Amino acid sequence: MKRTDIRRGLAAVLATLTLVQGTSLAALAAEADLTKVTEAAEEAVAFAAPQLQSGEAVIPEDASLEEVEQILFNTLVANKDQVEDESLEWEYYCTGKNGLLTNDAWGSVNGFTSEKKVVFVPTTFTHPALSANEDGNYQVRLAGTTAEVTLHKVAKLSSSITLNEGCTVGLPYNEDATVDFETLYQSIFNTVVESTDPVLTLSDVKIEYYATATTGSVGEQGKDWMPLEGGKGTVLGIPVTYPAISEGSQKIRVSYAGTDTIYGTSAEIDVTFTDREQVQFNLNPAPYEVGLVFDAEQGYDYDATAAAIYDAVVASITPASDGQVSVEYNVDKTSITDSFKPLNETDLTGLIKFGTGEWEIKISVGDTKVYKGNSTIVTVNMTDSRPASIVALKPGVSFTYNMDASVMEQAIFDNAIDWENSTLPAKETLSADDFEITYYSEAILFDGGIDSGIKSWVPLEGKSYDLGNVNLGTYPQMGAGEQSIHVSYKGDANFHPSENAEGTVTVNKAKVSVKVNSANIFAGDELPENFITTSPADQFDLYTIYAGVTSNVTTGLYLDLPERYTDNSLLIQTIDKALEAIGQKTLTQMMQEGITVGELRELLSTQELLDLLDKLNIDTGTFGQILTVINKLPGILDSVRISFGTPNRAGLYTVAVVTDNKNYETGVGMGFLLVKMRLSGTHLTWNREIPNGKLSAADAKSFDFKATLTCDGEAVEDQSSVHYLYSGMTSKWRIYSSTTTPPTEPGRYVVTVCILGGNYMAAPLTRSFQITK
Repeated sequence: MKRTDIRRGLAAVLATLTLVQGTSLAALAAEADLTKVTEAAEEAVAFAAPQLQSGEAVIPEDASLEEVEQILFNTLVANKDQVEDESLEWEYYCTGKNGLLTNDAWGSVNGFTSEKKVVFVPTTFTHPALSANEDGNYQVRLAGTTAEVTLHKVAKLSSSITLNEGCTVGLPYNEDATVDFETLYQSIFNTVVESTDPVLTLSDVKIEYYATATTGSVGEQGKDWMPLEGGKGTVLGIPVTYPAISEGSQKIRVSYAGTDTIYGTSAEIDVTFTDREQVQFNLNPAPYEVGLVFDAEQGYDYDATAAAIYDAVVASITPASDGQVSVEYNVDKTSITDSFKPLNETDLTGLIKFGTGEWEIKISVGDTKVYKGNSTIVTVNMTDSRPASIVALKPGVSFTYNMDASVMEQAIFDNAIDWENSTLPAKETLSADDFEITYYSEAILFDGGIDSGIKSWVPLEGKSYDLGNVNLGTYPQMGAGEQSIHVSYKGDANFHPSENAEGTVTVNKAKVSVKVNSANIFAGDELPENFITTSPADQFDLYTIYAGVTSNVTTGLYLDLPERYTDNSLLIQTIDKALEAIGQKTLTQMMQEGITVGELRELLSTQELLDLLDKLNIDTGTFGQILTVINKLPGILDSVRISFGTPNRAGLYTVAVVTDNKNYETGVGMGFLLVKMRLSGTHLTWNREIPNGKLSAADAKSFDFKATLTCDGEAVEDQSSVHYLYSGMTSKWRIYSSTTTPPTEPGRYVVTVCILGGNYMAAPLTRSFQITK
């Protein structure tokens, strides 16, 4: 009896005793048979002798003694309900070992040792526990008894998988035409597996197929068991890829890993896998000629062209399928691999591009969940069937220059195209962007300096040409004057591009407004950035004339040249050489030394110089305007010297600006500039102090009586505005006065230092001193 059965028996006895205690024997005898109750209680607590039977049991190798005894009890005791299992001790007959010697003996199922004499020598033999012993038949008995039974002991039970022969499984697909592997696994299990022992489900087994690597497979090399989805592996140490299972005959393996008590197993069989019905093409009769379809920008409309090819080649497909259709062209007929690409792609070099001509075309219908796709390759002759367009130009067209080249393109579109004699779409459907407009231009070297003699057709906005990272020159934007132009239509979906139509237009000079924004600055300060402005704000050479009275009450005349005269060394060198050739002072000398108004007038009337300036793209008419401005300034004589640059002396100046740009009429603007003397931070300081206010006559001859003008602690560069007045009485009662020479004779004197003119103003200095003998 098991422990639970014992407890039930004891509970019955206790219940009976309780009943007896609570009731008199007489009453109990009247209601029940006391003898029968007592017998039932005695029967409940009695244990029967174990009755053994032979049997088979699974005993894991790592089973504990308690687990082994329980297994033996459950397997070998026939009357388990009447026997207390905890009271049983089990023995089994097994072979013990000592080296190569063996001895068969009875002992504990938990392992034991035995002894016997071998050649008169007592020898101990070790017998393993039943759980650790080999699988097989063993004689088992209860300790202290001789009744034996046979136990067939195994560590695990066997398992088996039986597969059906000649199975066919259809490949299932998802909506995106990919294989539905989850369904495929279940379908294989349901179709191929006939039976299993123990009873297994799909989650208990692994299903694989014998796959061949996509590359690197030679014989059995490169073949391996893989999931139905494919996978990764190695062949001779090289990584390879195995594809997913596909239609056809495939070897399938169904394997069971087993458990702690059941051995695993596997089974293999060939299974036929079928795919969906394949789409078939019904083609129109060859040959095939298809016109290219263009978009509004005259580029190929690849989608519409592909649709036109499909309609011309394919009459129908069966069965009808909603698979994705693609149309591709062969970029390399000599290639042994698939070299078909979409119509809007090129080959690897980028050179072969789909267009007119004869092409190999592949039309494909993609896979769907229901149908397998297909493709067909045909030869198609692609043509451009659009009519040619023609551009005619009107003669004698003129318009005004604009710094925005697109405005001039619009003027040509509006005025120069002869729409009545052109073959073009309606004017209202087009814009200037639909035309290629160029003009015949000469490149200018070195940032607008010198004509190169190199001419070409370029866009109206001009362009630069480079050699590596070096800018060799620039084709300027189309400017004023008579210009040769080319106009061609780019084409569109309905018209072929036109040839260039050549004509001439006259670009009139535009007007420019120049403004001098009068300003006040301190001497040495930079002019404000917006001191001179133009409208429009194009690039102009600005010749700025400053004429006025300086703080020294002298006439100041300055000519500030455009930046390219100072920044472009090659331009200056070219002008210098030309001036030297005609016996004139060079431009470099002029800018360093200055020039008189008369000399400038004579220079600008020299034809050789005027010719050179014209070659350098400098409008010589601008210089005439400069002289006109100078002549109108009051008090400007031929002897007045012109300095180059901006005023470097405090004073009030009239400012005149003359613009130079060959695309504009010369513009003149007037204003004023006040250059103020600096007052803040300026001081006069004696170079040497006179000790006690006395000097000997000998010391006076070498003494430095002067003072230094400073600004913010630094001596100013130009000290010419510092003036002196020495006055006093000699020891011989003679009056002394000088503005240049300090006294050296004995006497008493006063020196006063003050600022007259210049760019700085400082408080005067005065000191008295005595010169002794």
